[in-house]
Amino acid sequence: MVTGGTTRSRASRSNCFDASALVKLYIDEDRSDILRNYFHGESTKYTTPFCYFEALSVLKAKRFFRNAMTADEYHKATFDLTAWFGASSTNLPDIKLTDPKVIPEVLALSKKHSLDLSDSFQIMSVKKGYFSVLSGQSKTILVTADAGLAKAAKSEQIRVWNIMTEPPPS
Repeated sequence: MVTGGTTRSRASRSNCFDASALVKLYIDEDRSDILRNYFHGESTKYTTPFCYFEALSVLKAKRFFRNAMTADEYHKATFDLTAWFGASSTNLPDIKLTDPKVIPEVLALSKKHSLDLSDSFQIMSVKKGYFSVLSGQSKTILVTADAGLAKAAKSEQIRVWNIMTEPPPS
């Protein structure tokens, strides 16, 4: 990476964006600008199908139930999110939530950390999914604006960036 005429290197890493981060990417909210700068500077970014559908649901609620978005903002956000998800994540192999071996582990995480199933699945996906073989500075970063998820993921030894309280990872 070149900054001010000097070269700074860092390990390549993957970034898993949860629904709270995805929404901030596609509409203007607190710290969206910081998140977008980080997002555009990273080469490997993905999300789980759960997070994609959850982000669509949040955008729907903001548009149709909270009147927090115009129709044009809603259509642009959902189109851009869907286009990115289609290009970056739909073909990634992921753990299957319905796998009889996975369900008990996800439920255990949910109970241990008082998380909903979607958040527990994200932790499991980062721990045991496609990019889980990465280690050290290449280890996947879970990008979230959800303090509870960030705390639980950290306790599970997952690299996390809580975009609401921390500076972007370097």
